[in-house]
Amino acid sequence: MLLIYLWEIFVNLIENTIVAYLLFHRLTLRNSKYYIAMFTSFVLFSSILVSYCNFHQINTTATLLALFLFRMIFVFLCFRNTFSEKTFTCCLPSFMSIFADQITYTIALIVSASNLSSFDFLGDNRVVSTLLFLLFIFLFMIAFLHILNDISSLPKKFDVFVVITTVIALFVSTFFLNIIVELDTDKLPMKYRIQLNSISIFILFVFLAMLFLIQIISKSYQENIKLAEQIHMYEKNRERSKTILQSAKSLQKWKHDYSNHLAVIHELIKAGSYHQLSQYVSEQRESLPQSFPIVSTGHPVIDAILTNKYAIAQSEHISFMYSVILPEHFPINDIEITGILGNLLDNSIEACTKIERKTDTHPQINVFLKPQRSMYHIHVENSSSGNYRYKLNGQLDSTKTDQKNHGKGLTNVREIAERNSGFCNITAEKDSFTADVYIPLLTERGKSL
Repeated sequence: MLLIYLWEIFVNLIENTIVAYLLFHRLTLRNSKYYIAMFTSFVLFSSILVSYCNFHQINTTATLLALFLFRMIFVFLCFRNTFSEKTFTCCLPSFMSIFADQITYTIALIVSASNLSSFDFLGDNRVVSTLLFLLFIFLFMIAFLHILNDISSLPKKFDVFVVITTVIALFVSTFFLNIIVELDTDKLPMKYRIQLNSISIFILFVFLAMLFLIQIISKSYQENIKLAEQIHMYEKNRERSKTILQSAKSLQKWKHDYSNHLAVIHELIKAGSYHQLSQYVSEQRESLPQSFPIVSTGHPVIDAILTNKYAIAQSEHISFMYSVILPEHFPINDIEITGILGNLLDNSIEACTKIERKTDTHPQINVFLKPQRSMYHIHVENSSSGNYRYKLNGQLDSTKTDQKNHGKGLTNVREIAERNSGFCNITAEKDSFTADVYIPLLTERGKSL
């Protein structure tokens, strides 16, 4: 008898370990340093609860309800996801248990319809039934992890609909399971028992189909949002590139006219027309561009961006250093280099302006672009105040208050790099912030090395 009780406890531990893995994999703990302690506590308390219900032969509905309430309380206290995510995820283990029970019961009907009680607690075939139950629990857990995406990415109304539908389906499934398990075998012929159980299993496939549909809708929704953001950022980068190039052309035109202006000034001095000279100089000062063409690397877009950002940095008293070595074949187009370099330098300048100034130090921005083995390396480093904000997935988040219209810079940089088979590394330290973008270099035919 002791071995039977120990076996039940062992089965409950395995089942709740599988459930815990599902919960902890899909949800995010409030404090990850307590991961092992929280995981172990969940498994132990869940196993104690299930074992108590089994040993006292409490009906299936009451056991499932008690477990569901415990999981809800635990999840809402220990995890920081949205209400919908928590509720939806708590329903999944209950579905796993219900459908594993139903399939195990169906197999028992087929194998030994006349002796179903042998598969129950203290029955002769209990070990076999519990092993089958654990197998199906494990398979359902694998299926849920592979089918499901984070439903928080869905629109709010659809999100609520999914949760409500899941909860209703859970109660319907529990009702059917309770009828099947507690049905008197003498009062209902085998044919109708199998039909009733088939209906219950059909609910399983409908629910799995709904989850698969959610997966497809969620993926399409995320792709549409991502595409809309890419289009927005592309247009923004194109306008930025156009503005910077126009500024550079204006500077070049002014430089071309510079010698003519000097000739006029020289003649006015020779003629002693100092009043006219003063008036002429004042007019030229008003038309003088605010930034000067001080950067010349051989790449007009890079020249325009660095010239523009250099002038802004100087006006903010930020030290600006740069070095550019161009490859034989530049790996990305003008819009993309504008998106990468423009966003990184905008972020750098903004970060430097937020630093509390000291009398003996100035914020710095260091930029270099150069070929490095088979990659083109774009490096932007700036001084930092050390105040960073992080998302739930560990990535840096924008510190801007208007995140709906801002804060997409680093995301845009990453997407451009990945679209060109490259990558972006971000290093956020107490006194500095560094972004390193690597893009594969191109051969003469335009293929990556």
